[in-house]
Amino acid sequence: MLRSFKKFFVAALLCLPLFAEPDNGKFLPDPEIFLANHVFFEVGGGMNFPLEFFNQGTIPMTSYGGHFFASVDYNWSGWLFGLEYTHDMWGEGQGQYSLMENFRTNIIELTVRKIISKKAVKWFPKWLEVIPGLGIGVNFITTDYYPSVRAKEEGRLNSVTFGQPGANCLFYNGGLELAVRTGNDMFIPFIGADYNAFYDVSIGGGFAGYPRVYAGIRFYPFGVVNNIQEAIEEYRENKEQAAFAGNTDETEEAEEQDEETFELVEGKVFIGVNPSIDFTPDDDGVNDKVTITPSVQNIGNSVEKWTIRVLDQKGNEFISWSGNGQIPENIEWDGKSKAGEYVFTRNTYTVELTVVPVEKDRIRTGSSELKAETKLTTGILFEVIIPNKKWKIIVNTIHFDPDKETFDKIPDYQRAENYETIESIARQIKEHGDVHVLVEGYANNVSNTERENETELIPLSRLRAQTIMNLLVENGLDSNLLSFEGKGGSNPIAAWKDRDNWWKNRRVEFIVTRIE
Repeated sequence: MLRSFKKFFVAALLCLPLFAEPDNGKFLPDPEIFLANHVFFEVGGGMNFPLEFFNQGTIPMTSYGGHFFASVDYNWSGWLFGLEYTHDMWGEGQGQYSLMENFRTNIIELTVRKIISKKAVKWFPKWLEVIPGLGIGVNFITTDYYPSVRAKEEGRLNSVTFGQPGANCLFYNGGLELAVRTGNDMFIPFIGADYNAFYDVSIGGGFAGYPRVYAGIRFYPFGVVNNIQEAIEEYRENKEQAAFAGNTDETEEAEEQDEETFELVEGKVFIGVNPSIDFTPDDDGVNDKVTITPSVQNIGNSVEKWTIRVLDQKGNEFISWSGNGQIPENIEWDGKSKAGEYVFTRNTYTVELTVVPVEKDRIRTGSSELKAETKLTTGILFEVIIPNKKWKIIVNTIHFDPDKETFDKIPDYQRAENYETIESIARQIKEHGDVHVLVEGYANNVSNTERENETELIPLSRLRAQTIMNLLVENGLDSNLLSFEGKGGSNPIAAWKDRDNWWKNRRVEFIVTRIE
């Protein structure tokens, strides 16, 4: 009996990746109590087509835009009920009659969708789900706009702020999605398109509408419960069939003979870095390279596939290495990304190892993929502009209060990090002898307009640069050898279209010049 239970338990573990998304294949859902393993989450984003007001005909009032969304949902026999938040963004309208400088919506809506799969339509492929849906909710509008063509010609811009009376309106949505079942239904990617409409009175526009296309992923955090339930049912069915056929003794004997087959050995992988702190690839002969060391335990060193990735603080891939067969003993890295960009000062990077064992090791360990990660923290990098004469330090880990030059409202740990970073910079600048230091503040131009840069970003970045300069003085640097400038959104590191890397543009640069 003990052996039977052991065999069942191991078999259950081996089939854990086989979660099946609930879908009864019928129009009406089955009666059921609330099940935690039917709760799922969705995240994604995509492109918005220009916004049009129906009373303006087909004139696009904005340029193209984008959006992102997140939701919590429940799957009731293939009916998907959810609460979703969506943020839409458009840029400046193009053309004389396009009166929107920018347009933003914050939408909270209730959604209902229906899965149509092979269970309902026999000729559908097994991997495909077609999901039509509807939504209704509240739209909170913020925008800068011209009330008329004449106002646009004269530069008279009006604004609607978040939550302003009249800017909150009902929102309607209809769409169609295509989901792909990849064999592990705990994570289901999908693409879709929808059309959205709302009645706006905040700017006198009336009904407005716009289409979107998007992609996202649906994941069931408690889907593992389904796996165990299915394993229990399959095990019971096999036992009943064996008993009915009079083969109970043979089954027990086979279990004893095959017991070793189900002895799982836990596979493990490890990843190490040296140095793990103060990695400074600036060609000064100290910690200019890092050694990445992968290793495995209870599986062979020759694997089906291995991948090592370095991720930045936003989780984006900075550089990676991969291969088949033998895992390398170590990898020497010079701190450059795949695009030739160096790591940033005072940033923490994640070094991640992923290993796919060969088939026999997958059977022995019950794992189709093994992962490990560690952290790598950079020190203060002095980028050489003129050898022995001029250097540049780029720092994007100094945190400020929103739209302020102060540290008053940020969390205590961020405030402590700020002071530690500035103290370290001041200490290393002193080691360079008599130097002049220019502190330059930079920001990210979200609207990509000169108006935002001149009226908001340059003044704000100048104040922030002055704050940093004053802190350098408090840390012992001579105020007569310091100056500051506000650069606003100029000289961006990440392009305006590269939204994932906008955080790199919000930075402070220190230009250190030796005094002759």
